Amino acid sequence: MGNHIQDILEHWHPKRDLYTWVLGTVIDTEGSSYRKAGAMMMFNDRGEFFGLLSGGCLEKALFNDVKKVISFNQARVVEFDSTGDTDVAWQLGLGCGGKVRILLQPVLAANQYQHLCALFAALNGRQKVHYCVNLALPQTADLANNRVDIVAEACSYQTSNRSIINTYVGKGGKGGKGGKGGKAENPPWLTISLTARRHLAIFGGGVDAVPLVQMAKNLGWQLTLIDHRVAYAQAQHFSGADRIIRQPAAHLDVIKTLSTVDAAFVMTHNVQLDADALSVLLPSQVQYIGLLGPVHRKNRVLIKAGLKPDSRIHGPMGLDLGGELPESIALAALAQCHQILEAAQLQRVGAETIEQYR
Repeated sequence: MGNHIQDILEHWHPKRDLYTWVLGTVIDTEGSSYRKAGAMMMFNDRGEFFGLLSGGCLEKALFNDVKKVISFNQARVVEFDSTGDTDVAWQLGLGCGGKVRILLQPVLAANQYQHLCALFAALNGRQKVHYCVNLALPQTADLANNRVDIVAEACSYQTSNRSIINTYVGKGGKGGKGGKGGKAENPPWLTISLTARRHLAIFGGGVDAVPLVQMAKNLGWQLTLIDHRVAYAQAQHFSGADRIIRQPAAHLDVIKTLSTVDAAFVMTHNVQLDADALSVLLPSQVQYIGLLGPVHRKNRVLIKAGLKPDSRIHGPMGLDLGGELPESIALAALAQCHQILEAAQLQRVGAETIEQYR
C-alpha cells in the first residue's frame, strides 16, 4: 500500500466502522524532519498504522498517545524534540536536531469522521481540495473539527504525490468558525492542499515498458497502458497497470482517459504509432510527454504527425543518468517526469497562496 493520503483513505474507508481510528497530522516542525507540516496518517485500535510521518519509529512511539485519544475520545498534541540528542533523532527518524508536533484526532461517526469521507470522494473524483485542520482542541469529541474545501471542479492535471501547505497557522477565512459549540469564532487552521494520485499513461506495451510500470507503481501512481497490438501489453507482464486499453491512440476510450492523465510516455518503437500518440496528447492537458529515442527520431515523429515542437515533449526522454538497459531508462525517465511535475505543482500552489492570502 502506498503512503499517499488517497491510498491511506482507500484502506480506511471500508473499515471505518470496524475499528476505532485516529488521524495523525504533522502540524509544525523545526529543524530537520523526515516530513513537514501537512503529512497525515491513520492509526487504529488494532495497533496498525497506515502512512508515514517519519522513518517508521516515531509512528510506533505514538501508540501510547493514540490509546489515550481512543480511551478518552479527546484530541491531543504530541511533541518530539530531538534538538539536543542526535541519537534520539535517528532512532525516531526525525532527522538530526529536529522537532515535530503532531495532532492526534479521534475519527468517529459521531464527528462525521473528520470529513475524511468527503475528502476521499473528492480525491477519487480528481478534485483539488484544501483539507483544513482545526488546531483548536475542542472539549467535545462529537464535533467535526476539520473541513474540506473544494478548490476546483476539475484539476486532473494538477495532481501531486505529496501535500503542499498553503498557509500555516492563520485565521479561518471562509468557513473559519470552529463549528457548533466551538470556543473561538476564528480558530487557527492548518490548510493542506491535496490532489489525487498522479495518473501516468504509457503508449507501447513492449518489454522495455515493464520496469517503467513497476517503478511508477512503487511511486503510488495510477497507470494506464495503451497498445492495440496483439503481441504487446500482455497482462501477465504488467500486473502493476491499473488499466490496459487495447485500442489505437485516436480511439474514444483513449481520448477520454487523457482528460485525467498528468504525464505520458510514448514508446511504441513505431514512428507512425508514436506520431498517432503525440497527435492526441498535445491537445490534452498532459504536463509531461516523454518520447523514446534520439533527437533525430523525435523530429521524424513530429513531421509524420504534422506537429510543431512543444516544450512538453522530452525526447530523448529522461535525465542524463547514464545506463542503457530498460531499468536505467525507466529510472531516468521517471526522475525527469517527477521533477517537472513537482516544479509545476510548487509554482501553481505558490501562485494560489499569494492570491488567496494576500
